[in-house]
Parts: sequence; C-alpha cells; structure tokens
Amino acid sequence: MPSKNQQIRELSFHIELLENYFRNTIIPQLFIDGTLRLQKFSLPAMKQFSLADSDIGRPIEEIKDNFRFPSIIDNIKKVTDTGEILEKEIQTLDRRWYQMNIFPYILLQAKKTEGVIVTFVEITAMIEELRVQKKLVADYEILIRFVTTLKIP
Repeated sequence: MPSKNQQIRELSFHIELLENYFRNTIIPQLFIDGTLRLQKFSLPAMKQFSLADSDIGRPIEEIKDNFRFPSIIDNIKKVTDTGEILEKEIQTLDRRWYQMNIFPYILLQAKKTEGVIVTFVEITAMIEELRVQKKLVADYEILIRFVTTLKIP
C-alpha cells in the first residue's frame, strides 16, 4: 500500500494534470455538481457566461449566460435526474451557434449521477453552409420544375 506522502504526490500530480487541461482546452466547459453548483469551468466558457473564479460554488441559476436558450437550467436538471446525455443546437445573443452537450458526471463505484459536464462546440460555419446548400437545392428544384414545364418542339 502506498504511503500517505506517495498518495499526496499522486493526487497532486493528477490535480496538476486537470488544471493544465483546463488552462489549455479550447472547448468551453462547465462542471456542475448534483446540487447545481458550478464546480469548475474552462477559460473559453467565459465567452458564453459571465464567469470569475469567485463563481466556483455558486448555483448555476445565478450565473448569467449569453444564450438565446432559456431552458438550459431545465436541461441540466433533466440530465442530472435521468443520467442521459443531451445534445442541442443553441444560439448566443450575438447569433453564433453552438452544439451544446450535457453529459452526466457519474460516480462509477456508486453508479450515481453526481452532476453534469456541459460542453459547447461552435457550429456557426456549419449552420451557415447548410443554409446556403438548402437555398441551392430549392433554387435547383424551381429550375427543374420550370424546365419540365417548357414545351420544346
């Protein structure tokens, strides 16, 4: 069995790994516990939420977000209650689109959902490209209908 000092060193090492990950990830992420309190966030999440280090431990309902999506809290509660992953496309107030994923944070030994991890991946360019493609398809269908109505001798 490892000594207490060795256990402390291993724990410190793993904490440093996680802190390094949070400092360097480009993905906005929130870690919210089972009581709906913010436990951790990545720096890019500061664009979608008004966050400061002092927000750690605060209820997520008290934290202002930048989304045109009023039921984000309800969706977090649903994933916390059911343990099921939720994916949604949401838009920010500045009209940017994100794929929001809410994953249950499950304690493996207890087999219990203890909170959620919320991630946001920007998909604005993809949404805009889909709109362009839909317009092209619609224009093409109009052209095909027009051509098929022509009576060419």
